[in-house]
Amino acid sequence: MHVHHPAFGVPSPTVPEIRARCESDAHRLWDAAVSLACWRAAQEEALAAAPFSGPHPGAGAVEPGDLARAIVALHPELLGPTVAGAPLDRAHAIWRQRIAEASDLPLAYSWGRRWATCEAAGASVDPGVLLRSLPDPTLWALSALDPRYAEGLITAREAYCALFDQLGARGHVGLAVEPAWLEREPDAVWRERLVHAPGFALVGEACSGRRALIRQLRRLLPQARGVNVDNWHGGGSPDPRYRARPDAVPASIAPGLVCAWTRVPNDPALLRYAAEMALDSDAAFQLILVATEAAWARLREMAPDLARWPVVPMPPLTDDELLPIWLCQRPYIEDVLGERIDLRRLLPLPPDRLRRLLAAVDPHDLTIPEHGHAVRLREALGELLCERSRATRREIREHPELAALDAGLSGDGSR
Repeated sequence: MHVHHPAFGVPSPTVPEIRARCESDAHRLWDAAVSLACWRAAQEEALAAAPFSGPHPGAGAVEPGDLARAIVALHPELLGPTVAGAPLDRAHAIWRQRIAEASDLPLAYSWGRRWATCEAAGASVDPGVLLRSLPDPTLWALSALDPRYAEGLITAREAYCALFDQLGARGHVGLAVEPAWLEREPDAVWRERLVHAPGFALVGEACSGRRALIRQLRRLLPQARGVNVDNWHGGGSPDPRYRARPDAVPASIAPGLVCAWTRVPNDPALLRYAAEMALDSDAAFQLILVATEAAWARLREMAPDLARWPVVPMPPLTDDELLPIWLCQRPYIEDVLGERIDLRRLLPLPPDRLRRLLAAVDPHDLTIPEHGHAVRLREALGELLCERSRATRREIREHPELAALDAGLSGDGSR
């Protein structure tokens, strides 16, 4: 099975291993996070005595939220000027007084996979690295401390974007764990495609793995080249050298860049403008498009120059490929949602059910919950989002190839 994932075979660091890598100012933050995790676990264990309740499966592990509370308690200035005022002051006072001596706990699974794939093993850890380790749901929670949001002056999304921009300007925002992808062709073939203008089109039906693949292409590009996937921010007026005149041009359409669109806009002028730039050899710009057969025909009508684009067909996933590719999305989905999920429950599902599930859920572009993607993902995976795992190891052991994938993705083979 040619399933690839950046976390495959990479062990997750342990809590003591991260502590050993911490510089002095990060060391105190990390110990405070472990202390607050112990406090939280004790509270949840006490609540477990109530009828019909029990601790969350992550109760006995250090979670990103514990580090977020430690930052609020010890170094709130790391979050920037927008997270300040009365809400932060109250949280600061509460969490600071709860820091105490701590015993070691394991690292939450999905957070461990984020550390394994986004931070170099053995590298020193400073407060910036700790901030980069926080997944998106944790940043959303921290942004709620913005007093303007608490007073109803801005929306949750605006508060999140303000915090994201502040941390991003200092390089303290990390990328999500990448999704898994199927190797249809070797990397050498894709590298060859990525050096020839004007670009190419990935054409196939929904659920054929086009979007997952397109997001992997950035790892094959030289570091000197920038790649933008569905980036519609910034920009300005169109370059007068090109005939098309869109109202505005995103910053991702610029000389020297690789621009990839998994959802092509219904804007003929912008599409023609991007195609013209890609055909201009002096611009060194490439345009990669993802479309179905029907959509590709419509795009060529809107921008006739696209007839010169090479087409890379993406055949649909076979029944034998569906289950392994889904199992390998676990680190990514857990990192994005911030929730534990047991994809091994997919094992007894028939292929047609798996295919419907895949059609209902696109585990990409989930960073803005107001867009509805995360809501749809939670609804579609409602049966699999679990507080107490019902899956057994016997189920996975009965599928040796899947067991190997599961062990590789777990990093330590324990889950």
